[in-house]
Amino acid sequence: MPPAIATDPFIGREREMAELTAALDGALEGHGGLVMLVGEPGIGKTRLTEELTASARDRGALVAWGACYEGGSTPPYWPWTQAIRSLLAEPSEAVLNALNPRAAVIAEIVPEIKNILPDLAPAPETDPEQARFRLFDSVTSFMNEVASSQPMVVALDDLHWADRSSLDLLEFVAREVATRPMLMIGGYRDMELSRRHPLSEALATLARARGFQRILLRGLGSSEVGQMVRAVGDIPLPAELVEEIYVRTEGNPFFVSEVTRDLARAAAQYGGDFDAVKFRIPEGVREAVGIRLNKLSEECNQVLRTAAVIGREFDFALLTAVSAELTEDELLDAVHEALGGATVRELQGPGERYEFTHALIQQTLADELSISQRTRLHARIVDAIEQLHGDHLEDHGAELAFHCAEAGAAVAADRVAHYARMAGERASASYGWVEARAYFEQALDALAEDTPDAERAAILFGLGRAELFSLTYPDIQRGWDNVAQAFDLYDDLGDSESAVEVARQSGGYQRLWVHGTADVYSRALEMVAPGSADAGFLLEQYATAIRFERVDVAGSLDALEQSLEIATRTGEKRLETRVLLSLSWVKVFGGNYRGAIELFLKAFELARETDQPVEEMRSRQGLAAALISLGDPDAASRHLEAVLSLEERFGVRTASLWTQYSLALLRGDLAKVDKLGEVIDRDHPNDSVNRLFAGIGAWHTEARSDIDERFQAALEEAQTAPTLWQRTANVIFLAFAARVMDRPRVAIQAGEMARSILSANRLAPENERSARIAAGLAAVAAGDAGEATEYYQRLENLRGTLTGAGNLLSGDRLLGLLAHTAGMPEKADAHFEDALEFAGKAGYRLEAAWTCHDYAESLLDPHELSNVEKAVSLIDDGLAIAREIGTVPLEARLTALQDRANALAAPTSAYPDGLTQREVEVLRLLAAGRTNQQIADDLVIAPSTAA
Repeated sequence: MPPAIATDPFIGREREMAELTAALDGALEGHGGLVMLVGEPGIGKTRLTEELTASARDRGALVAWGACYEGGSTPPYWPWTQAIRSLLAEPSEAVLNALNPRAAVIAEIVPEIKNILPDLAPAPETDPEQARFRLFDSVTSFMNEVASSQPMVVALDDLHWADRSSLDLLEFVAREVATRPMLMIGGYRDMELSRRHPLSEALATLARARGFQRILLRGLGSSEVGQMVRAVGDIPLPAELVEEIYVRTEGNPFFVSEVTRDLARAAAQYGGDFDAVKFRIPEGVREAVGIRLNKLSEECNQVLRTAAVIGREFDFALLTAVSAELTEDELLDAVHEALGGATVRELQGPGERYEFTHALIQQTLADELSISQRTRLHARIVDAIEQLHGDHLEDHGAELAFHCAEAGAAVAADRVAHYARMAGERASASYGWVEARAYFEQALDALAEDTPDAERAAILFGLGRAELFSLTYPDIQRGWDNVAQAFDLYDDLGDSESAVEVARQSGGYQRLWVHGTADVYSRALEMVAPGSADAGFLLEQYATAIRFERVDVAGSLDALEQSLEIATRTGEKRLETRVLLSLSWVKVFGGNYRGAIELFLKAFELARETDQPVEEMRSRQGLAAALISLGDPDAASRHLEAVLSLEERFGVRTASLWTQYSLALLRGDLAKVDKLGEVIDRDHPNDSVNRLFAGIGAWHTEARSDIDERFQAALEEAQTAPTLWQRTANVIFLAFAARVMDRPRVAIQAGEMARSILSANRLAPENERSARIAAGLAAVAAGDAGEATEYYQRLENLRGTLTGAGNLLSGDRLLGLLAHTAGMPEKADAHFEDALEFAGKAGYRLEAAWTCHDYAESLLDPHELSNVEKAVSLIDDGLAIAREIGTVPLEARLTALQDRANALAAPTSAYPDGLTQREVEVLRLLAAGRTNQQIADDLVIAPSTAA
């Protein structure tokens, strides 16, 4: 509930209030916005928001207010729960009309809706990703519809304490706020934010939204401090004391008001004998708060300390249950004294609920207790909540889990585990995966050795599932390991129903990132009726598992065909969409991009027909990837734009990141490459494939210099990764990166590992193709004509497309490199010409520049000078593109080639055998004992040129 307007006068802030009023004016006219108020504790963020919302009400706007609290004692989405509750406290007909069609979904985070609509049926079951989108979309649509009937201000305070899910929902709601009669106001402490704080990441996204503003609040000015002192204290003060208050408080309004109140109390106490000049100003805000609290009775302070341990908000009934040593009348007297001292205020709504007027007051009171006193109080709070809410403890799971954790050994381990599991399940039910993970980890840590297996299995399943939805490679593997343990425990207990539920509900992850799944799906299939819907879903999951883990291509396709038959027979459209997507990617992996496009389109149409936005996004993403490979970036871009729109709608940040990055790199959009590369590095800090992929773009932009570390990580992962798929992915990117950055030794290492992969007993076509590409690039780096001939023959089907796996070069350019190395110049020329045509038509400028480089390099033979003129022309074209897009490293490589070409084109030479000046310089350095790398550094040429 929104707090009442504070009793202190509103001083200063003319500029800030003018900006907020302008934003409110825009919202009232239908042009909303998002304003973030930023500053230190006590600087006036909440007070300014209160003033603005009061003005908004006077002008006929609705106000929804929510706040975040420190410590994790609230469930996910808590500020949104409060904001929606405030709209439902005395709901208008418009609010109820907006709620009704979405009530079942929104009730997942606002359970009180079930009291308003007791006959409410639960929301239909769907996949977690779809369900999370449905929740976000329902909340947003509800807010938008309410605002369309009456302009609205949504205030969310103390966002530095917000959970990740609340921030995701904020991003979702804010995406269209600029076109709505809605003003959103958030407040946060910038001093609380680190670079990796969840709010820091959210702000980076929010700042891109139309209508976003950030207002930094600083201390009041000297004259404003004087006004506040006079208004709050109502006593005359010497100018030098006012100035000292200003200097010592730095104009912090909360600090100023605390000092002034103390001055006023002192003046009242001493009358005419009060010497204001000798008044001691507190050293800081905490001391000032302490002075205020000291004016209250010890009995009142005792009650307030107990309330502070309960939380920023506290319920009188709970306070009574915890404070058994005091009578209800004594407690009421203490609370009334605190109200009179402005340390707490009464909240609107049902029940007797109170809130500390400032977080600093609550923190000061709690800090006055010793650790042992606090832990005992937390334990008593757990007992009291059980006593008060025994019939519906699940609504208090987050509170119980928090107080159990703070109570430590004062609460039995089985209770800790039980309530943490309860909170985790509640968080999972609203798709708050990050928060659920923390609760289930707490529950698992508290488990005793003799915990029943069913309890342990439930916690492991909850934890594993939350990890699968919230972690990335390689940490995500522990999520599957926990799921597999839960499955085994249920299987041992003979609870096949729960075991199947574990297997079915543990999808949604990037399947290339985990291993050990095939056995679970295989055993789960034995527990369900053949031909059932459960069997269909498990078959689709099993098909992917055995292809990636066991390299069983035939078995995988058979399982997908069985799953598709079940889907069409039972009318399970969700399953049919999934299977079509799996079959589409099988065709992509095999290089059959046109066949893949046909299936992706079917999946896309089915997803739209059955309202599956997540699967619609995946279909479009696949279409974009296939179209890029075929050289149709314009059509791919249209799908990518739709994907990005869908991602914004349901809060997925990087689902299409790989495809966006590939296209930006091919086009030579290096500013976008750099920006997307930072996101890849941020979201995948331990994924060697993603980091090497981003490193290739970084090399072109000269953005980051840790490429050697990235090479090393990929080399290690290529040897130790648990699945052939993961090893192959590292190998092909090592070969690509080594080619781009002129690291022949790394390319040869990648070739050795690729040949090892090719010697495996079983290979999926996609693994075989990727390994051959890597081995072919190694043959080019080593100048091995025999191997180049072999891989040329095996890779001829790459003509007319990109090579896949990141799309870092065209198939024809690779074939040109192999043909040149194999001693087939005519074929090499033909392939390079085709590669230039492909890149030109597609607008792949960076690929065109590289093709010019590789083609020209193949023509520069000192024993065959007839091609030099052609090489010079290619180099000029490549240099023009490289300079246009701004890739300095590639420009340097082309400039070195230009030197060679110019030397070869010279009519005569002053040196024997037609040696150029540059070649003689190389020979002199070689004779002096310099290595190729040292020669390259001295002459500012590429190592390959020196070689």
